[in-house]
Amino acid sequence: MGDASSKFRPYVGAGINYTTFFDNGFNDHGKEAGLSDLSLKDSWGAAGQVGVDYLINRDWLVNMSVWYMDIDTTANYKLGGAQQHDSVRLDPWVFMFSAGYRF
Repeated sequence: MGDASSKFRPYVGAGINYTTFFDNGFNDHGKEAGLSDLSLKDSWGAAGQVGVDYLINRDWLVNMSVWYMDIDTTANYKLGGAQQHDSVRLDPWVFMFSAGYRF
């Protein structure tokens, strides 16, 4: 299990993530409450993953993995025209199922 000739190949990984935010905005309820001009600061943080590849044949594989990302940012926005700043912590767990082709 897990060697170069195995069909079942588990793995773990750790690293650093960089998150940038775009198309920031408030929904209609937020706008009606007086919120506007949302921007989120880019973020650097720790990341980790655990997963397994299952080799169907020489070319095709299926994958299952779980990722964790430490995402801390600052939200800048206006409330009733007054500038506001809040710390935001997202820290998502991402579950992924995928297929791959090797060439």
